[in-house]
Amino acid sequence: MLDGRQYPLLVACQLGRHKTGMVVGCLRKIQRWSLSSIFLEYHRYAGGTRLQIEQFIELFDTDLVNVPTTPPPWFKVRACLSFFSFFF
Repeated sequence: MLDGRQYPLLVACQLGRHKTGMVVGCLRKIQRWSLSSIFLEYHRYAGGTRLQIEQFIELFDTDLVNVPTTPPPWFKVRACLSFFSFFF
């Protein structure tokens, strides 16, 4: 998904809800979205929830993903603010 040379790209499953939501949720985690924001988006579009999907997204290890040096223009990583960045 992060390799623009592979475009156009379609991400879909049979109903376009849970498995697609899992893939998009993992992408959001790579973009450093908070888990609450990821799950809110998942619930909004999936029309329900599956605990296994949420667990997969929560346990998904973003360190195992290689983000290309020139990702697609739509791919933005949110700034990750720590507690200390407010005081130092």
